[in-house]
Amino acid sequence: MQDTIVFLCTGNTCRSPMAEGLFRALGGEEQTGLRAASAGLFTVDGLPASENAVQAAQELGADLSAHRSRTLTREIVDGAKYLVCMTGAHYDRVLESFPDAEDKLFTLTPADISDPFGGDLETYRRCAAQIRDGVAQVIRRIAK
Repeated sequence: MQDTIVFLCTGNTCRSPMAEGLFRALGGEEQTGLRAASAGLFTVDGLPASENAVQAAQELGADLSAHRSRTLTREIVDGAKYLVCMTGAHYDRVLESFPDAEDKLFTLTPADISDPFGGDLETYRRCAAQIRDGVAQVIRRIAK
């Protein structure tokens, strides 16, 4: 059953966990009937969200304290109704690895959401605000 929207980024410790948390915080699960999840294209399983991602998301109402990274797998792709990438490069990489997923794959915003990894809290706040705006548009577009 494809009842999940999966947000994707590189390491699954910054952008995609913020998108997952903000989707929940904005009422996306209730409005769309989809469960929010996230994964990374190049990561190891079990890493927490970065401290600045946790704080920036928390300021916008999302709780990432329990987040642990996971790598995108065939099972995640098959179980997803939508796969939402942070950049065009992520989109291309997913399409290369999972060509059959093209019909469920899109980018969060027309412009890439740049990676705040290693940046200061202000960088993360700007990133989180961009993600929040993109997530709000996605919710409006797919709300039941």
